[in-house]
Amino acid sequence: MIPQGWIRAFIKRCMHKGKTYASVTLIAGLLGIVAANGCGGTLPADVFLGQSGAYSYSPTALQIGNTQQFWWCAQAHNPDNRSQYSDVIQYASYDLTTHQLTKPVIVLAETSGAWDSAFTCNPKVVGGVFTDPLKDGQTYSYAMYYVGTASSGGVANSIGVAFSNDGIHWKKYDQPVIAATTTTGYGVGQPAVFNSDQKSGIWLFFEDTRESAPIQHFKAVSVDGIHFSITGTLTTNGLADSSGITWGDMAYDATTDSWYAAFNCALRSPATTGDVAERGQPGVALYRIPNSSLLTGSVPWQPLHSFDTNLMGNESVFLAGFLRDQYGRVNVGSYPTIQLFTSISAPAPAWNASPSAAGKSAGAQYWGIGKAQWVPNSPMLTLNQYANSHTHEVTTGWVDPSGGFQLQSVLGHLYEGPVQGADLAFYGCKEGSVDYFISTDSACSGKRLLGLAGYGYSQPRPGLNLVLLFGCSTDHDHFLSKDSRCEGRSTAGQLLGYALP
Repeated sequence: MIPQGWIRAFIKRCMHKGKTYASVTLIAGLLGIVAANGCGGTLPADVFLGQSGAYSYSPTALQIGNTQQFWWCAQAHNPDNRSQYSDVIQYASYDLTTHQLTKPVIVLAETSGAWDSAFTCNPKVVGGVFTDPLKDGQTYSYAMYYVGTASSGGVANSIGVAFSNDGIHWKKYDQPVIAATTTTGYGVGQPAVFNSDQKSGIWLFFEDTRESAPIQHFKAVSVDGIHFSITGTLTTNGLADSSGITWGDMAYDATTDSWYAAFNCALRSPATTGDVAERGQPGVALYRIPNSSLLTGSVPWQPLHSFDTNLMGNESVFLAGFLRDQYGRVNVGSYPTIQLFTSISAPAPAWNASPSAAGKSAGAQYWGIGKAQWVPNSPMLTLNQYANSHTHEVTTGWVDPSGGFQLQSVLGHLYEGPVQGADLAFYGCKEGSVDYFISTDSACSGKRLLGLAGYGYSQPRPGLNLVLLFGCSTDHDHFLSKDSRCEGRSTAGQLLGYALP
Protein backbone atom coordinates (compact mmCIF):
# COMPACT_ATOMS: atom_id res chain seq x y z
CA MET A 1 0.00 0.00 0.00
CA ILE A 2 0.99 3.62 -0.52
CA PRO A 3 1.58 5.24 2.91
CA GLN A 4 -1.44 7.29 3.95
CA GLY A 5 0.55 10.48 4.31
CA TRP A 6 1.73 10.12 0.73
CA ILE A 7 -1.83 9.55 -0.45
CA ARG A 8 -3.02 12.68 1.32
CA ALA A 9 -0.19 14.71 -0.20
CA PHE A 10 -0.88 13.26 -3.65
CA ILE A 11 -4.58 14.05 -3.47
CA LYS A 12 -3.98 17.57 -2.21
CA ARG A 13 -1.42 18.20 -4.92
CA CYS A 14 -3.75 16.97 -7.66
CA MET A 15 -6.93 18.75 -6.56
CA HIS A 16 -7.89 21.75 -8.63
CA LYS A 17 -10.79 23.12 -10.59
CA GLY A 18 -10.92 22.98 -14.37
CA LYS A 19 -12.35 21.47 -17.51
CA THR A 20 -11.20 18.80 -19.89
CA TYR A 21 -10.60 19.67 -23.50
CA ALA A 22 -11.32 17.53 -26.58
CA SER A 23 -10.08 13.99 -27.14
CA VAL A 24 -7.40 11.80 -28.64
CA THR A 25 -7.15 8.51 -30.43
CA LEU A 26 -6.43 5.70 -28.01
CA ILE A 27 -4.05 2.92 -28.85
CA ALA A 28 -5.31 0.19 -26.53
CA GLY A 29 -1.98 -1.50 -25.95
CA LEU A 30 0.28 -2.84 -28.67
CA LEU A 31 -0.97 -5.77 -30.71
CA GLY A 32 1.01 -8.92 -30.22
CA ILE A 33 2.87 -7.57 -27.18
CA VAL A 34 2.68 -8.85 -23.62
CA ALA A 35 2.76 -5.97 -21.14
CA ALA A 36 5.80 -5.70 -18.89
CA ASN A 37 4.80 -7.41 -15.67
CA GLY A 38 6.94 -7.25 -12.57
CA CYS A 39 4.78 -9.40 -10.25
CA GLY A 40 3.32 -12.10 -12.46
CA GLY A 41 -0.33 -12.47 -13.34
CA THR A 42 -2.38 -11.27 -16.27
CA LEU A 43 -2.69 -7.56 -16.95
CA PRO A 44 -5.62 -5.80 -18.63
CA ALA A 45 -5.30 -5.49 -22.40
CA ASP A 46 -4.95 -1.70 -22.28
CA VAL A 47 -1.96 -1.78 -19.90
CA PHE A 48 1.36 -1.49 -21.75
CA LEU A 49 3.61 -1.28 -18.69
CA GLY A 50 2.58 -2.47 -15.28
CA GLN A 51 2.43 -5.14 -12.62
CA SER A 52 -0.32 -7.15 -10.97
CA GLY A 53 -1.57 -5.98 -7.59
CA ALA A 54 0.76 -2.97 -7.32
CA TYR A 55 0.89 0.46 -8.89
CA SER A 56 2.87 1.67 -11.91
CA TYR A 57 2.45 5.27 -13.06
CA SER A 58 4.13 8.59 -14.01
CA PRO A 59 6.17 7.42 -17.02
CA THR A 60 8.92 8.98 -19.07
CA ALA A 61 9.60 7.69 -22.59
CA LEU A 62 12.50 8.21 -25.01
CA GLN A 63 12.97 6.88 -28.51
CA ILE A 64 16.49 6.54 -29.87
CA GLY A 65 16.65 4.85 -33.25
CA ASN A 66 14.45 1.76 -33.16
CA THR A 67 14.47 1.49 -29.38
CA GLN A 68 11.99 3.02 -26.98
CA GLN A 69 13.10 3.34 -23.35
CA PHE A 70 10.79 3.75 -20.38
CA TRP A 71 11.24 4.72 -16.75
CA TRP A 72 8.33 4.99 -14.33
CA CYS A 73 7.32 5.05 -10.69
CA ALA A 74 6.29 1.68 -9.27
CA GLN A 75 5.51 0.00 -5.98
CA ALA A 76 8.17 -2.52 -4.97
CA HIS A 77 10.75 -3.39 -2.34
CA ASN A 78 13.84 -1.19 -2.18
CA PRO A 79 16.69 -3.48 -3.35
CA ASP A 80 18.97 -1.94 -0.70
CA ASN A 81 16.40 -2.23 2.08
CA ARG A 82 13.89 -5.03 1.57
CA SER A 83 11.79 -3.83 4.50
CA GLN A 84 10.99 -0.66 2.57
CA TYR A 85 8.03 -1.29 0.27
CA SER A 86 7.04 1.93 -1.46
CA ASP A 87 8.17 3.88 -4.53
CA VAL A 88 10.94 2.70 -6.81
CA ILE A 89 11.81 3.63 -10.38
CA GLN A 90 11.61 0.82 -12.91
CA TYR A 91 12.95 0.53 -16.46
CA ALA A 92 12.04 -1.42 -19.60
CA SER A 93 12.78 -1.08 -23.31
CA TYR A 94 10.86 -1.92 -26.44
CA ASP A 95 12.41 -2.89 -29.78
CA LEU A 96 10.38 -1.42 -32.65
CA THR A 97 11.88 -3.94 -35.09
CA THR A 98 11.41 -7.17 -33.15
CA HIS A 99 8.39 -5.96 -31.11
CA GLN A 100 10.01 -7.28 -27.96
CA LEU A 101 9.42 -5.61 -24.60
CA THR A 102 11.91 -6.37 -21.85
CA LYS A 103 10.92 -7.30 -18.33
CA PRO A 104 11.04 -4.33 -15.95
CA VAL A 105 13.98 -3.90 -13.61
CA ILE A 106 14.39 -1.59 -10.63
CA VAL A 107 17.00 1.04 -11.44
CA LEU A 108 16.60 3.62 -8.66
CA ALA A 109 15.24 3.64 -5.12
CA GLU A 110 15.53 5.49 -1.83
CA THR A 111 18.90 6.05 -0.14
CA SER A 112 18.91 5.45 3.60
CA GLY A 113 19.73 8.55 5.62
CA ALA A 114 19.62 10.84 2.56
CA TRP A 115 17.23 13.57 1.45
CA ASP A 116 15.31 10.97 -0.60
CA SER A 117 15.16 8.27 2.08
CA ALA A 118 11.34 7.99 2.21
CA PHE A 119 10.19 8.20 -1.43
CA THR A 120 11.59 8.42 -4.98
CA CYS A 121 9.21 8.88 -7.90
CA ASN A 122 8.26 10.85 -11.07
CA PRO A 123 11.38 10.27 -13.19
CA LYS A 124 12.17 12.34 -16.27
CA VAL A 125 15.19 11.30 -18.32
CA VAL A 126 17.15 13.28 -20.90
CA GLY A 127 20.23 12.52 -22.97
CA GLY A 128 23.34 14.63 -23.38
CA VAL A 129 27.03 14.85 -22.58
CA PHE A 130 27.51 15.37 -18.86
CA THR A 131 31.19 15.82 -18.11
CA ASP A 132 32.30 14.85 -14.60
CA PRO A 133 29.11 16.02 -12.84
CA LEU A 134 29.77 13.75 -9.84
CA LYS A 135 33.49 14.58 -9.60
CA ASP A 136 34.36 10.97 -10.29
CA GLY A 137 36.15 11.59 -13.58
CA GLN A 138 33.29 10.07 -15.60
CA THR A 139 31.27 11.47 -18.49
CA TYR A 140 27.62 10.38 -18.64
CA SER A 141 25.08 10.24 -21.46
CA TYR A 142 21.84 10.26 -19.43
CA ALA A 143 20.48 12.41 -16.64
CA MET A 144 17.41 11.44 -14.62
CA TYR A 145 15.54 14.13 -12.71
CA TYR A 146 13.31 12.63 -10.05
CA VAL A 147 11.22 13.63 -7.03
CA GLY A 148 12.13 12.53 -3.51
CA THR A 149 11.71 13.32 0.15
CA ALA A 150 12.79 12.14 3.58
CA SER A 151 9.29 12.81 4.93
CA SER A 152 7.25 9.70 5.65
CA GLY A 153 4.18 11.89 5.16
CA GLY A 154 5.12 12.57 1.54
CA VAL A 155 5.57 16.34 2.00
CA ALA A 156 8.57 18.66 1.50
CA ASN A 157 9.51 17.04 -1.81
CA SER A 158 12.62 18.11 -3.72
CA ILE A 159 13.99 17.29 -7.19
CA GLY A 160 17.25 15.41 -7.53
CA VAL A 161 19.35 14.05 -10.37
CA ALA A 162 21.18 10.83 -11.16
CA PHE A 163 23.49 10.02 -14.09
CA SER A 164 23.97 6.93 -16.25
CA ASN A 165 25.52 5.64 -19.46
CA ASP A 166 23.04 2.84 -20.14
CA GLY A 167 19.80 3.99 -18.53
CA ILE A 168 19.95 1.10 -16.06
CA HIS A 169 22.89 1.75 -13.75
CA TRP A 170 22.61 5.15 -12.09
CA LYS A 171 24.69 7.27 -9.73
CA LYS A 172 22.96 9.95 -7.70
CA TYR A 173 24.09 13.48 -7.04
CA ASP A 174 23.95 13.66 -3.25
CA GLN A 175 21.86 16.85 -2.90
CA PRO A 176 18.63 18.11 -4.48
CA VAL A 177 19.04 20.33 -7.53
CA ILE A 178 15.70 22.04 -6.80
CA ALA A 179 15.07 22.11 -3.05
CA ALA A 180 11.66 21.97 -1.37
CA THR A 181 10.09 25.36 -0.73
CA THR A 182 7.87 24.15 2.12
CA THR A 183 8.03 21.81 5.09
CA THR A 184 4.30 21.16 5.25
CA GLY A 185 3.09 21.29 1.63
CA TYR A 186 3.86 18.87 -1.19
CA GLY A 187 6.92 20.86 -2.34
CA VAL A 188 8.41 20.78 -5.82
CA GLY A 189 7.81 17.99 -8.30
CA GLN A 190 6.69 16.75 -11.72
CA PRO A 191 9.90 17.71 -13.55
CA ALA A 192 9.95 18.05 -17.34
CA VAL A 193 13.33 18.32 -19.07
CA PHE A 194 14.81 19.63 -22.30
CA ASN A 195 18.44 19.66 -23.41
CA SER A 196 19.01 23.02 -25.09
CA ASP A 197 22.49 22.35 -26.51
CA GLN A 198 22.59 18.52 -26.70
CA LYS A 199 25.37 18.62 -24.11
CA SER A 200 24.55 19.64 -20.54
CA GLY A 201 22.47 22.78 -21.08
CA ILE A 202 19.32 21.64 -19.28
CA TRP A 203 16.01 23.45 -19.06
CA LEU A 204 14.05 22.05 -16.15
CA PHE A 205 10.34 22.80 -15.75
CA PHE A 206 8.66 21.89 -12.48
CA GLU A 207 5.66 22.41 -10.22
CA ASP A 208 5.76 24.18 -6.87
CA THR A 209 2.93 23.28 -4.50
CA ARG A 210 2.85 24.98 -1.13
CA GLU A 211 0.27 25.14 1.62
CA SER A 212 -2.53 27.64 0.89
CA ALA A 213 -0.85 28.90 -2.30
CA PRO A 214 -1.65 28.44 -6.00
CA ILE A 215 0.25 25.75 -7.87
CA GLN A 216 2.87 27.35 -10.11
CA HIS A 217 5.17 26.07 -12.84
CA PHE A 218 8.71 27.38 -13.15
CA LYS A 219 11.50 27.27 -15.69
CA ALA A 220 15.04 26.75 -14.43
CA VAL A 221 18.22 26.53 -16.52
CA SER A 222 21.62 24.94 -15.99
CA VAL A 223 24.87 24.61 -17.93
CA ASP A 224 26.04 21.47 -16.11
CA GLY A 225 22.78 19.66 -15.33
CA ILE A 226 23.19 20.24 -11.58
CA HIS A 227 23.27 23.92 -10.68
CA PHE A 228 20.02 25.64 -11.69
CA SER A 229 18.76 29.20 -11.78
CA ILE A 230 15.05 29.95 -12.03
CA THR A 231 14.39 32.20 -15.02
CA GLY A 232 10.62 32.61 -14.98
CA THR A 233 7.12 31.41 -14.20
CA LEU A 234 5.09 29.71 -16.90
CA THR A 235 1.98 31.57 -18.01
CA THR A 236 -1.47 30.32 -17.06
CA ASN A 237 -3.18 32.30 -19.84
CA GLY A 238 -5.62 29.96 -21.58
CA LEU A 239 -5.50 27.17 -19.01
CA ALA A 240 -8.70 25.83 -17.52
CA ASP A 241 -7.62 26.90 -14.03
CA SER A 242 -5.49 30.02 -13.80
CA SER A 243 -4.96 29.52 -10.06
CA GLY A 244 -2.90 26.41 -10.63
CA ILE A 245 -3.24 23.16 -12.56
CA THR A 246 -1.06 20.07 -12.26
CA TRP A 247 0.66 18.34 -15.14
CA GLY A 248 2.48 15.14 -16.03
CA ASP A 249 4.97 16.35 -18.63
CA MET A 250 5.99 19.03 -21.12
CA ALA A 251 7.98 18.63 -24.35
CA TYR A 252 9.40 20.83 -27.09
CA ASP A 253 8.40 20.78 -30.77
CA ALA A 254 11.47 21.90 -32.71
CA THR A 255 9.59 22.09 -36.01
CA THR A 256 6.99 24.62 -34.84
CA ASP A 257 9.05 26.20 -32.01
CA SER A 258 6.31 25.46 -29.52
CA TRP A 259 5.69 23.49 -26.35
CA TYR A 260 3.18 20.74 -25.61
CA ALA A 261 1.99 20.09 -22.07
CA ALA A 262 -0.19 17.31 -20.67
CA PHE A 263 -2.21 18.83 -17.82
CA ASN A 264 -4.30 16.79 -15.39
CA CYS A 265 -8.02 17.44 -15.12
CA ALA A 266 -9.80 17.96 -11.80
CA LEU A 267 -10.44 15.03 -9.51
CA ARG A 268 -14.02 13.83 -9.31
CA SER A 269 -15.95 14.78 -6.21
CA PRO A 270 -16.46 11.76 -3.92
CA ALA A 271 -20.14 12.69 -3.90
CA THR A 272 -20.30 11.39 -7.49
CA THR A 273 -18.39 8.14 -6.83
CA GLY A 274 -20.28 6.68 -3.87
CA ASP A 275 -18.05 8.54 -1.39
CA VAL A 276 -14.95 6.87 -2.81
CA ALA A 277 -12.10 9.40 -3.03
CA GLU A 278 -10.34 8.66 -6.31
CA ARG A 279 -6.58 9.17 -6.33
CA GLY A 280 -6.04 9.56 -10.06
CA GLN A 281 -7.72 12.23 -12.16
CA PRO A 282 -10.33 11.28 -14.80
CA GLY A 283 -8.46 12.78 -17.74
CA VAL A 284 -5.52 14.62 -19.23
CA ALA A 285 -5.85 17.70 -21.43
CA LEU A 286 -3.30 18.35 -24.16
CA TYR A 287 -2.25 21.98 -24.68
CA ARG A 288 0.20 23.80 -26.94
CA ILE A 289 1.83 27.24 -26.74
CA PRO A 290 4.46 29.10 -28.82
CA ASN A 291 7.90 29.13 -27.24
CA SER A 292 7.91 32.94 -27.32
CA SER A 293 4.77 33.02 -25.17
CA LEU A 294 5.69 30.38 -22.59
CA LEU A 295 6.64 32.92 -19.94
CA THR A 296 4.89 36.03 -21.24
CA GLY A 297 1.45 34.66 -22.07
CA SER A 298 1.21 36.97 -25.10
CA VAL A 299 -0.43 34.03 -26.89
CA PRO A 300 -2.52 31.78 -24.61
CA TRP A 301 -2.23 28.05 -24.17
CA GLN A 302 -4.31 26.37 -26.87
CA PRO A 303 -6.43 23.36 -25.80
CA LEU A 304 -6.07 20.61 -28.38
CA HIS A 305 -7.43 17.30 -27.16
CA SER A 306 -8.46 15.37 -24.10
CA PHE A 307 -8.29 11.71 -23.24
CA ASP A 308 -10.43 10.65 -20.34
CA THR A 309 -13.02 8.13 -19.18
CA ASN A 310 -15.38 9.18 -21.99
CA LEU A 311 -12.77 8.41 -24.60
CA MET A 312 -10.85 5.51 -23.09
CA GLY A 313 -13.18 3.87 -20.59
CA ASN A 314 -10.62 3.88 -17.76
CA GLU A 315 -11.87 5.50 -14.57
CA SER A 316 -8.57 7.36 -14.05
CA VAL A 317 -6.33 8.76 -16.80
CA PHE A 318 -3.58 11.01 -15.45
CA LEU A 319 0.14 11.93 -15.27
CA ALA A 320 0.92 11.38 -18.95
CA GLY A 321 4.43 11.46 -20.42
CA PHE A 322 5.32 12.39 -24.00
CA LEU A 323 7.34 10.16 -26.28
CA ARG A 324 10.43 12.30 -26.89
CA ASP A 325 13.84 11.99 -28.46
CA GLN A 326 16.84 11.88 -26.13
CA TYR A 327 16.94 15.66 -25.90
CA GLY A 328 13.30 16.19 -24.94
CA ARG A 329 11.75 16.92 -28.35
CA VAL A 330 8.51 15.42 -29.68
CA ASN A 331 9.97 15.28 -33.19
CA VAL A 332 10.40 11.53 -33.14
CA GLY A 333 8.51 8.37 -34.04
CA SER A 334 5.34 9.12 -35.98
CA TYR A 335 5.59 12.92 -35.60
CA PRO A 336 3.59 15.12 -36.32
CA THR A 337 1.42 12.63 -34.44
CA ILE A 338 2.05 13.25 -30.75
CA GLN A 339 2.43 10.05 -28.76
CA LEU A 340 1.85 9.86 -25.01
CA PHE A 341 2.05 7.23 -22.32
CA THR A 342 -0.66 7.73 -19.73
CA SER A 343 -1.09 6.53 -16.19
CA ILE A 344 -4.42 4.68 -16.12
CA SER A 345 -6.53 2.58 -13.80
CA ALA A 346 -7.35 -0.73 -15.44
CA PRO A 347 -9.48 -2.57 -16.28
CA ALA A 348 -12.19 -0.07 -17.09
CA PRO A 349 -15.32 -0.38 -14.95
CA ALA A 350 -18.23 -2.25 -16.51
CA TRP A 351 -20.96 -0.27 -18.25
CA ASN A 352 -23.33 -0.98 -15.35
CA ALA A 353 -20.87 -0.42 -12.52
CA SER A 354 -22.26 1.51 -9.57
CA PRO A 355 -20.65 4.87 -8.70
CA SER A 356 -18.74 3.30 -5.81
CA ALA A 357 -17.61 0.31 -7.90
CA ALA A 358 -16.33 2.69 -10.57
CA GLY A 359 -14.55 4.73 -7.91
CA LYS A 360 -12.93 1.65 -6.40
CA SER A 361 -11.71 0.57 -9.84
CA ALA A 362 -9.44 3.64 -9.77
CA GLY A 363 -7.55 2.39 -6.70
CA ALA A 364 -3.77 2.65 -6.81
CA GLN A 365 -3.38 -1.14 -6.95
CA TYR A 366 -4.98 -0.98 -10.40
CA TRP A 367 -2.69 1.70 -11.83
CA GLY A 368 -0.74 0.85 -14.96
CA ILE A 369 0.56 2.66 -18.01
CA GLY A 370 -1.33 2.81 -21.28
CA LYS A 371 -0.68 4.39 -24.63
CA ALA A 372 -2.46 7.16 -26.54
CA GLN A 373 -1.83 9.52 -29.43
CA TRP A 374 -3.09 12.75 -30.92
CA VAL A 375 -3.20 13.16 -34.70
CA PRO A 376 -3.19 16.80 -35.87
CA ASN A 377 -5.96 17.78 -38.28
CA SER A 378 -7.82 14.57 -37.56
CA PRO A 379 -11.50 14.20 -38.50
CA MET A 380 -14.17 15.44 -36.18
CA LEU A 381 -15.60 13.21 -33.47
CA THR A 382 -18.66 11.17 -34.34
CA LEU A 383 -21.47 11.48 -31.81
CA ASN A 384 -22.96 7.99 -31.73
CA GLN A 385 -26.06 6.80 -29.91
CA TYR A 386 -25.97 3.20 -28.69
CA ALA A 387 -28.59 1.12 -26.93
CA ASN A 388 -28.81 -2.22 -25.19
CA SER A 389 -31.78 -3.87 -23.51
CA HIS A 390 -31.48 -1.56 -20.50
CA THR A 391 -30.36 1.90 -21.53
CA HIS A 392 -29.00 4.32 -24.12
CA GLU A 393 -25.46 5.65 -24.25
CA VAL A 394 -24.45 8.67 -26.34
CA THR A 395 -20.70 9.08 -26.71
CA THR A 396 -17.83 10.04 -28.97
CA GLY A 397 -15.60 7.47 -27.32
CA TRP A 398 -15.50 4.17 -25.48
CA VAL A 399 -18.39 1.73 -25.19
CA ASP A 400 -18.08 -1.38 -23.04
CA PRO A 401 -17.76 -4.25 -25.55
CA SER A 402 -19.35 -6.63 -23.04
CA GLY A 403 -22.42 -4.43 -22.55
CA GLY A 404 -24.43 -5.69 -25.52
CA PHE A 405 -24.66 -2.20 -27.05
CA GLN A 406 -25.68 -1.76 -30.66
CA LEU A 407 -25.22 1.40 -32.70
CA GLN A 408 -28.65 3.01 -32.98
CA SER A 409 -27.87 6.23 -34.84
CA VAL A 410 -25.23 8.79 -35.73
CA LEU A 411 -26.46 12.08 -34.29
CA GLY A 412 -23.79 14.35 -35.74
CA HIS A 413 -20.19 15.41 -35.32
CA LEU A 414 -18.29 17.51 -32.78
CA TYR A 415 -14.93 19.23 -32.82
CA GLU A 416 -12.18 17.94 -30.55
CA GLY A 417 -11.42 21.46 -29.32
CA PRO A 418 -12.98 24.92 -29.32
CA VAL A 419 -12.20 25.70 -32.98
CA GLN A 420 -14.12 27.13 -35.94
CA GLY A 421 -16.26 29.15 -33.56
CA ALA A 422 -17.51 26.06 -31.73
CA ASP A 423 -18.03 27.46 -28.24
CA LEU A 424 -20.16 24.84 -26.50
CA ALA A 425 -18.67 21.84 -24.73
CA PHE A 426 -20.70 18.65 -24.46
CA TYR A 427 -19.86 16.28 -21.61
CA GLY A 428 -20.52 12.61 -21.08
CA CYS A 429 -22.14 11.96 -17.69
CA LYS A 430 -23.65 9.09 -15.74
CA GLU A 431 -26.25 8.88 -12.98
CA GLY A 432 -26.40 5.76 -10.87
CA SER A 433 -25.34 2.46 -12.44
CA VAL A 434 -26.86 2.57 -15.94
CA ASP A 435 -28.23 6.03 -16.76
CA TYR A 436 -25.88 7.76 -19.22
CA PHE A 437 -26.58 11.28 -20.42
CA ILE A 438 -25.02 14.23 -22.26
CA SER A 439 -24.81 17.62 -20.58
CA THR A 440 -23.41 21.06 -21.32
CA ASP A 441 -22.61 21.41 -17.60
CA SER A 442 -18.98 20.54 -16.84
CA ALA A 443 -20.12 19.33 -13.40
CA CYS A 444 -22.82 17.06 -14.89
CA SER A 445 -25.37 18.57 -12.50
CA GLY A 446 -23.64 16.85 -9.60
CA LYS A 447 -23.53 13.42 -11.25
CA ARG A 448 -20.46 11.45 -12.33
CA LEU A 449 -18.41 13.11 -15.07
CA LEU A 450 -17.07 10.71 -17.68
CA GLY A 451 -15.32 13.37 -19.72
CA LEU A 452 -15.52 15.66 -22.69
CA ALA A 453 -17.56 14.46 -25.67
CA GLY A 454 -16.53 17.39 -27.90
CA TYR A 455 -17.41 20.92 -28.98
CA GLY A 456 -20.45 22.15 -30.89
CA TYR A 457 -22.40 25.38 -31.12
CA SER A 458 -24.70 27.20 -28.73
CA GLN A 459 -26.41 29.12 -31.55
CA PRO A 460 -27.18 28.54 -35.24
CA ARG A 461 -24.41 29.67 -37.58
CA PRO A 462 -25.04 31.09 -41.08
CA GLY A 463 -23.74 28.81 -43.78
CA LEU A 464 -23.55 25.77 -41.52
CA ASN A 465 -26.21 23.09 -41.81
CA LEU A 466 -26.18 22.41 -38.08
CA VAL A 467 -28.07 19.60 -36.35
CA LEU A 468 -30.24 20.42 -33.34
CA LEU A 469 -29.62 18.15 -30.35
CA PHE A 470 -32.41 17.67 -27.82
CA GLY A 471 -31.97 16.01 -24.46
CA CYS A 472 -34.74 13.46 -23.90
CA SER A 473 -35.65 11.09 -21.09
CA THR A 474 -37.91 8.18 -20.32
CA ASP A 475 -38.82 6.75 -16.94
CA HIS A 476 -35.48 4.91 -16.77
CA ASP A 477 -32.87 6.57 -18.98
CA HIS A 478 -31.76 9.54 -21.09
CA PHE A 479 -31.00 9.82 -24.80
CA LEU A 480 -30.49 12.49 -27.48
CA SER A 481 -32.67 13.21 -30.46
CA LYS A 482 -32.76 15.54 -33.44
CA ASP A 483 -36.53 15.68 -32.91
CA SER A 484 -37.85 18.20 -30.38
CA ARG A 485 -40.63 15.73 -29.55
CA CYS A 486 -38.11 12.96 -28.83
CA GLU A 487 -39.75 10.65 -31.39
CA GLY A 488 -42.78 10.45 -29.15
CA ARG A 489 -40.97 8.42 -26.51
CA SER A 490 -40.95 11.14 -23.85
CA THR A 491 -42.15 14.61 -23.12
CA ALA A 492 -40.75 17.51 -25.17
CA GLY A 493 -36.98 17.51 -25.32
CA GLN A 494 -34.63 20.20 -24.05
CA LEU A 495 -32.48 21.91 -26.66
CA LEU A 496 -28.85 21.36 -25.65
CA GLY A 497 -27.07 22.84 -28.65
CA TYR A 498 -26.00 22.25 -32.21
CA ALA A 499 -23.64 19.78 -33.89
CA LEU A 500 -22.24 19.40 -37.37
CA PRO A 501 -24.16 16.90 -39.49
